[in-house]
Amino acid sequence: MPAARNALQNSLTRAGLHRRWWINDPDCLLLRPETRLTLAEIQTIATVIALSGGSLLLSDHIPALPPERLRIAEGLLPLIGERPYIPDWCDGPTPQRIRVDLESSMGRWLLLALINWDDCSRDLIFRLSDFRVKIRGEFYAREYWSGESYQFSSSEQGEADLLVKGVPAHGTVLFAVRQRQPGEPQYLGSDLHISQGLEVSEWSPGESELTFSLKRPGKACGKFELALPGPVLAARSRGKPLHWSELGGGRYLFDIEFDKHAAVEVRYA
Repeated sequence: MPAARNALQNSLTRAGLHRRWWINDPDCLLLRPETRLTLAEIQTIATVIALSGGSLLLSDHIPALPPERLRIAEGLLPLIGERPYIPDWCDGPTPQRIRVDLESSMGRWLLLALINWDDCSRDLIFRLSDFRVKIRGEFYAREYWSGESYQFSSSEQGEADLLVKGVPAHGTVLFAVRQRQPGEPQYLGSDLHISQGLEVSEWSPGESELTFSLKRPGKACGKFELALPGPVLAARSRGKPLHWSELGGGRYLFDIEFDKHAAVEVRYA
């Protein structure tokens, strides 16, 4: 029978063929509230579609979508386009993990998705080694759908993991993982784009000031997170002050609203 789970399974098991045999063409994204899909299931579908690197097809009447549902689709544009790696491709009928390696002027980061295929909520262990990541040190991890961010480090054996509590049935967690760079400003992610980094078009850190640009299709409103070497003194975008809040551990969350492009300046002590 046609089902979202069957479509996702096909998308995951064929994901590695992107730009080898074809451009991946996952099933359509269903956003309208009238389906039997839960919000967690819609987020899983959106995650698999975005990380497949292929096309995006919307099957809904867009003007009729609630703003919070339409925002899910907006966060997938522009498309990531990179071929994903499925670490557990041969471990079972339906893979649970997706990895996409990304790089920009800010450096390298990983998009790592972990899916709960159970029919009930459960705690998941998010372990870097399960994604074939063998980097030792301290890490930042920001979860896209919840906006929660974490700091963690690898053990003497090289293991680095997090316990993620209460992942809903058929839900997913999607982390942008970056290795901590002490003494340097770092972009940790945002809710502006599912890649949590490709929305940054320019990146220019200074001794006590950071300037960078954000680029998105159309109007954008959301939050971005930075790790800074010192306390924030001021933050502006196109001359207008930005509101920010301190998260602890040198991490700060900023509110931003712009149309297509924003030039951001952050001064810190």
